[in-house]
Amino acid sequence: MGIAEYWKKFLSETGRNPDETGFSGEMVFEGEGVVGFQRLSLVLSGKRTASFSAFESYALNREMIPVSGELYIVEKLDGEPCAILELTNVSVIPFYEIPWDLARRDGESATLDEWREKMRESLEDEGALCGFDQ
Repeated sequence: MGIAEYWKKFLSETGRNPDETGFSGEMVFEGEGVVGFQRLSLVLSGKRTASFSAFESYALNREMIPVSGELYIVEKLDGEPCAILELTNVSVIPFYEIPWDLARRDGESATLDEWREKMRESLEDEGALCGFDQ
């Protein structure tokens, strides 16, 4: 099923007005192979309810910061749509001020220190792709 058909089905099943409801884009939980599949599985199971990005990457990529209420179509790595996500809260928080009760919602770490280490590596990779140093 393509994105347009998936979106129409979502609107029909949720009773949303197509003239008043738009989607903000597609979302892929990146990472080849097992990593991407694990992240997508965490999202679809409800174990991952938060995601984090470097603030600077939005400006460098000329993207708007997401806002609460936006809807995204989640795609598998092969481009097949599999879910709709609605953002319920967007916050800009300095990295070392992110509390454990928020960080744990990423679903991939057992402690705040473990989360920070994994996230630091991820943000450094994202920064290198965007052309800036951390």
